[in-house]
Amino acid sequence: MDSLSIILEATQFIHSKYDENILVADISEYVYLSPSYFSKVFRILTGYTVKEYVNRYRLYQAATALKETDNRIIAITFEAGFSSQQSFTKKFVQQYKISPARFRRINPLIDPFPPKNLFMERGIAMDLKQSFDSVQFVTKESFLVVGIETDINYNIGTDNIGGLYDRWNSEKLVELIPNQVNSPVEYGMTHESGEDDTAKYMIGVEVSTLDSLPTGLIARRFDTCEYAVFDTTLGMETSGEFWKYFYKTWLREQGLEQPQAVYTKNKNVFTKLPSFEVYDANFKDETSRIQIYAPILRK
Repeated sequence: MDSLSIILEATQFIHSKYDENILVADISEYVYLSPSYFSKVFRILTGYTVKEYVNRYRLYQAATALKETDNRIIAITFEAGFSSQQSFTKKFVQQYKISPARFRRINPLIDPFPPKNLFMERGIAMDLKQSFDSVQFVTKESFLVVGIETDINYNIGTDNIGGLYDRWNSEKLVELIPNQVNSPVEYGMTHESGEDDTAKYMIGVEVSTLDSLPTGLIARRFDTCEYAVFDTTLGMETSGEFWKYFYKTWLREQGLEQPQAVYTKNKNVFTKLPSFEVYDANFKDETSRIQIYAPILRK
């Protein structure tokens, strides 16, 4: 069972036992994980510690009871799993900014808990964590790529990349290229970023020599560079979440920079060297695993 299914099962256990004195050990035992590992995965996937989640769910159930029943507040306190009315009132005010009695009088609208998109958003976080936890560092010597290329402008959009892939696939260009290295691996490469937020995008394959270069295709030689290599999905890459985390968080945390950096007019920082996706024979769609090579420079 995957992590998301396990944590979903854990939340369902919490929902059925929230009125009892449930502990992290009780929940982790239910899903057959150690308490420490369970707590870590739960926090990643929900955005809450186990204790925070239990309290938020209890408070939402209490708020619902205040809105929909005439039960006394002291009764709602214990029905929601709180040990005293004093503790309940304190946590209720922290969450809803008013006392339970006033909440009942004004009957405000409240958001449900857990929200419907809880795992959708945190699932992305989990995928990102797995991608960046499994990073490898490799130095790739100077290499040759043959393929087709287009200009892209981030201010306008990159829809023309789709047209480039249509041509690559419909004309079966990969079959025309001799002297391939690591066939049938294909690259999708962004390089030559400019200060005006433009770049070039190339689809191609690595080759050992430019002998017998087919007409209509172009060749590029890329310099030796150290790369951070990530295992992720195409969907994660195209969503923008991967690169947003890479640029805004990961590089800084690792004490790394981008080589041959370009500072654009829109205050982006790119590199003239290629960042590229690697597609192998198992690639099918956006859920497929790919590798991303991102050039790095150690400070």
